[in-house]
Amino acid sequence: MTPMQWPIKEPAMRGERALLPVRLRPEPQAPFNRTSSDAVVPFKRSSEFRLASGARPHTVRGNVAAKKECTQEFAFLLLPGVTLTCLTAAINVLRLANQLSGAMLYRWTLLSHNGQPQMAEEGFEIAVHQSITCADPSIIDKLVVCGGQRFHAPEVLRWLRRAGKSGSSIGALGQGSYLLARAGLLDGYRCTTHWNYLSSFQEEYPLLAVTSQLFVIDRSRFSCSGGSGVQDMMLHLVSMEQGEELALAISEMQVCAMRLADEPQRAVRLGYASPHLLEVISLMESNIEEPLRLQELADMTGISRRQLERLFRKYLNKQPSRYYMELRLNHGRRLLEQTNKSVLEVAVACGFANAPHFSKNVKDRFGSSPRLLSLLANKLF
Repeated sequence: MTPMQWPIKEPAMRGERALLPVRLRPEPQAPFNRTSSDAVVPFKRSSEFRLASGARPHTVRGNVAAKKECTQEFAFLLLPGVTLTCLTAAINVLRLANQLSGAMLYRWTLLSHNGQPQMAEEGFEIAVHQSITCADPSIIDKLVVCGGQRFHAPEVLRWLRRAGKSGSSIGALGQGSYLLARAGLLDGYRCTTHWNYLSSFQEEYPLLAVTSQLFVIDRSRFSCSGGSGVQDMMLHLVSMEQGEELALAISEMQVCAMRLADEPQRAVRLGYASPHLLEVISLMESNIEEPLRLQELADMTGISRRQLERLFRKYLNKQPSRYYMELRLNHGRRLLEQTNKSVLEVAVACGFANAPHFSKNVKDRFGSSPRLLSLLANKLF
């Protein structure tokens, strides 16, 4: 039984997730191979490339020219919290780059910290090629961390730092930014993560240059929001290295547009709302710890307080003060669930003068006390 053909588990017991077969066969072949002596030997690089299937590549508008002729080695480190959607979105861009260019531009391999399959958030176990102990980071061009928000294994952190010293470009999909920050690999670099984790990420690593952008590519570091942002980041990496023509051809094949890096992660939620309303909401989200008064918000956006209240009623069907309070409480809930901060520390971070006032508002909104929300979240992990 090879690791790429994981069996279907016997019928699961009640409450147990069934193990479904996942065959993520790298296409083309992974950059690492094993000999009979179990040594790790990198595949030799060559100026001649052939697709793994041996078939002639399907192309659109003829073969799309690429800038580089050397093969880049990608390695995806799968950790708890990895999502299958993010992983396949990233690999699919690389696969299409090879297919449309007619050249072996990219190879990829899947790693885990112990060489065992990794359970994805969707309930699938993903088989990997090998453990990090068998992978030489010096021959990896780009290392991508998938998952790992609550992962603290010292040997993995040491291996990541070794990869950073070897000169590899290192990136993260979604919550993978946590592990890179933990290893000190984001110091001095701009970065991002999924909007749902931005608050706790900034609280845990206040010295990092964290943004709410869709994705960030800063020299030898790259990170994205996860979700559909993975595809956008990968397309831009291809565009930077192989040319815009190839990246656009890939986006056409996937029936999607290439979004820019500085586009906000949550821009679509209000549709065609007034620019004044969007500006006010942005100010509210940027001033959680020290909330602004409604009159200050109106003055800063150049409208009257009455106009401000009308905009909130029209587009959100609620008072601006209520919306602002909900923003602060939602922020507080994320901190309670994703950090080890005390209730008082979270209350202060959300602009409350004391813990009892914060606790009362939390219970009114979520039906549970702050302490219970924190305990329930930690129990899930």
